[in-house]
Amino acid sequence: MKLIIREYLASLRERNELDALLPDLLSQMGLDVFSKPGIGNRQYGVDVAAFGSIEGGEEKVYLFSVKSGNLGRKDWNSGSVQDLQPSLDEIRDVYIPNYLPVAYKDKPIEVCICFGGNLKEDVRLNVSSYEEKYKTDLLSFSEWGGEKLSGYIEKYFLKEELLPKACRQSLRKSLAMLDEPETSLRHFRQLVLFLCNDTDKSPKEVLTSIRQLYLCLWVLFSWCREEDNLESAYLSTEFALLQSWQTSKIAFEKSDKVSTAILETLSSIQMLNLQVSSLFLETKVTPFTDKLYALSAAVRPSCGVDVNLKLFDIVGRLALCGLWAYWYVAKSDDSDMGKEIVKAFSKTIENYRVAIKQLISNNPILFTPYKDDQAIDVALAAWFLALDRNSHADLNAWLTQMTQQTSYLFQTNGKYPSTIRNYKELIEHPQKDTDEYRVSVTKASILYPLLSAFASVLKFTDLLSLMGSLKSEFLGHCNCQAWFLDEASELHLYKNDDNHGGVLSHLTVDDGDALLNEVFTECKNSPHFNELSVIKYQNWPMLLLACRHYRLPFPMHFLLELYEQIEGEEFVTDGEQEEETSSSDVNV
Repeated sequence: MKLIIREYLASLRERNELDALLPDLLSQMGLDVFSKPGIGNRQYGVDVAAFGSIEGGEEKVYLFSVKSGNLGRKDWNSGSVQDLQPSLDEIRDVYIPNYLPVAYKDKPIEVCICFGGNLKEDVRLNVSSYEEKYKTDLLSFSEWGGEKLSGYIEKYFLKEELLPKACRQSLRKSLAMLDEPETSLRHFRQLVLFLCNDTDKSPKEVLTSIRQLYLCLWVLFSWCREEDNLESAYLSTEFALLQSWQTSKIAFEKSDKVSTAILETLSSIQMLNLQVSSLFLETKVTPFTDKLYALSAAVRPSCGVDVNLKLFDIVGRLALCGLWAYWYVAKSDDSDMGKEIVKAFSKTIENYRVAIKQLISNNPILFTPYKDDQAIDVALAAWFLALDRNSHADLNAWLTQMTQQTSYLFQTNGKYPSTIRNYKELIEHPQKDTDEYRVSVTKASILYPLLSAFASVLKFTDLLSLMGSLKSEFLGHCNCQAWFLDEASELHLYKNDDNHGGVLSHLTVDDGDALLNEVFTECKNSPHFNELSVIKYQNWPMLLLACRHYRLPFPMHFLLELYEQIEGEEFVTDGEQEEETSSSDVNV
């Protein structure tokens, strides 16, 4: 984080940016700022003046002369009145004798050379010689470069002041409402949307925006961690990462310095998202997954629906975080990631697999999804577990029990899965014990085709048989569907600002081979999945993050990849088989 702050500081202009930040930083550090930058008034070299003690040191008068960026020879004494050496001369010869307040006349004075970047080697000797020549018992000099400033900013959490004015109110409201995560998220989203507005932004403006966003996320995370309530930070980092990806795509095809910095900052936001997720899961979830009903009770529900919704949400979070760790391990050969980091990610993968299994076995409500779109969380967990052959038996047991319980709920008119989204209606479901009502709330489904598809890919024959019975007995009317990306998905997926994607309808869920042929044929005929930027640039967990965060169905292309990994060969559709047979006959 300190590196990002340093780079941001180096990009600030001298006037109205760096010199506007400095007084607030000094105030936060406990100093009394008695002179701030003014417009139209001669300041005789002093941009900011303050008095006090820094971190328990001697009380002094601090006089700041501010310059932007790196400090080099041309900034020292090139003949311009704006150069640093003339400004320091004015401070010594004019400001201190004539303009320093009387109350501070007998106090030690420290003249601070303040710049957002680094002190270049070609001027270092000039600065050191000047400081040595003019220092006295009451007058000293110091350098406040990007390294020192970023350290103080990081320590005193004044990153809020780095924001445009339009964002400050949103950040303050978000921080003030941490105990109401949904409200806090709503305000932080406004900040994110302001910063990630990619309309007509140059690459440099994009870089500044996502650096600012990264700093804001750290402010939010720090406050949430202090309050021991990470929910707002968790949801906000997910949303910010998706929006940042859309904004940062301007840099993907370029290799210049600014584009590289954009991608590095995007990577930092991605790592922060994983850090927040891991902290939430490892402090609030995984310590309790091995205890019967512990997490169910921790929800503190007003009704059983709350427990159901939250626990399926947690299953999705565990799986997604585990998949991020899986992705980092898989790409470690192409990066400079150390062995210890890879080892830590590998351990995370195994821990989250175990946690998901324990969570399911100790909280039986996870056998009964109440909402059809909980298929998203089920699919994330199922795919994560399916990547480990040793977990297939556990996955089979979970999905089989889920199907059996669903069939029982239909038989007894219990809370069977429905397409209801309204919370009040979901509590009251089922409102009637009639075929008409059941048909009205189960008109379509993404859950049942996913269960059948996993059963077919992993050869869970008993599960597939149960799905056939469930379909024939209770869901003959149900339009079983799968969602696919389309040409508009790349534009709208990360921002969720418009509808996109298409639906493959009336899938055959009681015949595994037929279902896979229907779904995988569409996967092969649809080019839009591979055209997504997150797929082209091998960042597929971002797609799953978008699906979980925006509640979009699980993409079937991931199941196709799983099938081909298990079979060790590419899936061939019926049409391709007929074409191969015909071609073979001609050759004969």
